[in-house]
Amino acid sequence: MKKTIIGLFLLGTVIAQAQQDSVQRILKPLKGSSANDSIINFKTKITDYKFWNNGQKPEIIDTTLNIKNYYNQNFIRRDAFGKLFFPNVGGAVTDLEYQNQPFSTSLLPTGKKYNYYRASDIKYYDVKTPYTEFVYENGVKEGSFLSSTFSHNINKQFNYTFHYRGLISEGRYRNEKAQNNTFVFSSNYKTKSERFKLWWHYAAQRLNNNENGGIQDINDFILQDDRRMTNVRNILVNSQTAKSMFDARRIEMNASYGILKRMNAKDSTFYNPIVIKNTISYEKQKFRYEDSSPVGELYDTEILTRLAKSNQKASTDFYNVTTAGFQWTDRVQIEAGVKFQNLRVFSDEALNYQIFDSNYQNLVSRNVINPKQIEENLFGVVGKVNFDWNEKLKLYGNVEYLQGDNYKSVYNVDAVLDITPIKGYTLSAGALIQSKIPSLNQIYNQSFFEDFNYAHQFETENTQKLFAKLNLEKVNTSVEGSLYNIDNHVYLDQDLMYKQLSDNVNYFKIKGINHLQFGKINLVSTAQYQKVTKNETYMPLPDFLIRETLYWQGELFNKKAQLQAGINATYFTKYNGLRYIPVINEFALQDPATMQEIGGYPILDIFINFKVQNMRFYIRGEHINASFTKQPDYFAAPNVPYRDFKFQLGLKWNIFS
Repeated sequence: MKKTIIGLFLLGTVIAQAQQDSVQRILKPLKGSSANDSIINFKTKITDYKFWNNGQKPEIIDTTLNIKNYYNQNFIRRDAFGKLFFPNVGGAVTDLEYQNQPFSTSLLPTGKKYNYYRASDIKYYDVKTPYTEFVYENGVKEGSFLSSTFSHNINKQFNYTFHYRGLISEGRYRNEKAQNNTFVFSSNYKTKSERFKLWWHYAAQRLNNNENGGIQDINDFILQDDRRMTNVRNILVNSQTAKSMFDARRIEMNASYGILKRMNAKDSTFYNPIVIKNTISYEKQKFRYEDSSPVGELYDTEILTRLAKSNQKASTDFYNVTTAGFQWTDRVQIEAGVKFQNLRVFSDEALNYQIFDSNYQNLVSRNVINPKQIEENLFGVVGKVNFDWNEKLKLYGNVEYLQGDNYKSVYNVDAVLDITPIKGYTLSAGALIQSKIPSLNQIYNQSFFEDFNYAHQFETENTQKLFAKLNLEKVNTSVEGSLYNIDNHVYLDQDLMYKQLSDNVNYFKIKGINHLQFGKINLVSTAQYQKVTKNETYMPLPDFLIRETLYWQGELFNKKAQLQAGINATYFTKYNGLRYIPVINEFALQDPATMQEIGGYPILDIFINFKVQNMRFYIRGEHINASFTKQPDYFAAPNVPYRDFKFQLGLKWNIFS
């Protein structure tokens, strides 16, 4: 196995060098077939390879070796600060800080939200030559993770892109296997005058997990040596047969058309002063939980024995947005329009179940009644402003206001003001005012567990947020703070019943990041203090989050390669974390009688990142201090251990052909 890995690494290095050389050489496309044909000489450069997310400005594909890319080396492909992974990759993730909630509601469970591509996550590309990206990592115990992207411009006007992400990981504990598959096709087209533009995507996602419900006795984990449980596969878990499956299919199409002649046509800043845009989207999501041998005592609820040992629900989300955009200069853009949205959450049939005694003769309890579906129609207005006055003053704002059948009004208003009084020093400040429909997973469910059948009519959840960020680029430091007021917070209580808080929750956080550099030695420090100052019981969070990254980075082999090597340490203070409930893939408050604290334990990783041309090869020893901890007391959630030591191999390869 080691020889195979080394061989693949050496082969990849050689091929990567060859691919880079092909990008740098002069390409000579021929016109016609005669000897007198003209030759066009051109060189590709990294700025010829761009991507963007819907509504965002284009970005250049990043092939650099930097600390931000190291922080993104995980299955969710984003910085994991403020997040705590379950023991197997592709599983649930515990949030250690409160985050902004998406305005659009869906069926997506909290336990699967980090493995899912929203419409705003889909990338659209514009590449001069065919572009391919491979990302590979090994799984836990058995399995692997592969992400691949292929993008091609047929001409300057039309691009198509295929993206696939697949994972299979066995995990170390019983019944925690993860199988995730995602396929995305995206494309974009524009006319030569760029008056008409079309961009669309299709996404198919399947996120499946075996659910063991955590370990039965945490002392089997903490006192491994005393109880002869050094092989964690022997530790008993709460379920060996449960599975959760989430499936989503989405198609979204966007188009824009300039109805007036373009302005500034002689330079690169040309634009149409009035543009009509339309977005139409349809998505169907399904969530299924099954268990061939459910245990009612685990959740202290009755099992509806005459129902199949599986439950499935689905949702559909259709919306259409039509807007008109006005652009008087290249620095002032205003967009306004209307939106219609139809939401449905449903099961195959309504539930009307009677609980009888053991002889099925007399009704001894009650009826369990659940409707077949809940539907909501929403209609309203949307708007956007982009005021880019100059390099020192910028204003961005979005507004959405909708009225529905069951919810009188929902709205989302957010605005950000950027001020740069001195070059290299930027102050950003803004506000978010939001009233949204709670998650469809919180509103509706059908289950063979009696207490997990519900159809709630909650009030809208209301959030007001003020935030500011000071970015001191010249000293590599940033400081940011946020203040939240959350009304009508929906939570899963200790009895596993959904409730809505009639009071408000107050929360603030202050975060600082500093990057010190001493020659080739770097120290990146991230610290956050946060506090729920009102109703902390309903939103438990640790007070302090800390991350320190010490590393060396430099060039090798006559500057033909780069090396980054160091150690990363993370820590958060103890707190009474939320427990994970696999039946609905959500987190609930703990029972006060069996309260378990998590945190108060440092996690150390060592890493080596090696870059040759456009190929990055990385090795990580994750949670190395687990190897010499005699009594492990590290948990991702109550009764769910954090990941043990893991030797991680990974490869990211950008190919410009």
